[in-house]
Amino acid sequence: MRVSRIQLEKFMVKIARTREEEASCDDCAQLSAQLVEVLLRGDAPNEELLSILQHLEQCVPCSEEFLVLKDCVRMELEQNWPTLDEMWNKLDQRSAPPP
Repeated sequence: MRVSRIQLEKFMVKIARTREEEASCDDCAQLSAQLVEVLLRGDAPNEELLSILQHLEQCVPCSEEFLVLKDCVRMELEQNWPTLDEMWNKLDQRSAPPP
C-alpha cells in the first residue's frame, strides 16, 4: 500500500503532538464530563484537562463520544432537546449512502 504525502504529513503532525505521558481512553472517559463543563463555562482547562483535549485530537472514538456528550449537555442547559422524529431523521441522514 502506497502512502500519500498528505497521509504522511498527518502522521508526522500526530507524532509531533505526542507527549511523554498522555491521557488514556479511560482517563478521557473519566474526565470528559468535567471538561465539557469547563469549556461551556468558558474557563481555561487545567493541565489534566489539557491532556484530555490532546487525547481527543488523536483518538477518533473518544472525540466522537465527547462531541455527543457536549451536545447533550448543551441541549440540557438550553432545554432544547430535539423531538424523537428529528432524532430519527438525523439517524436516517447519517446512514444514507452519499449522493
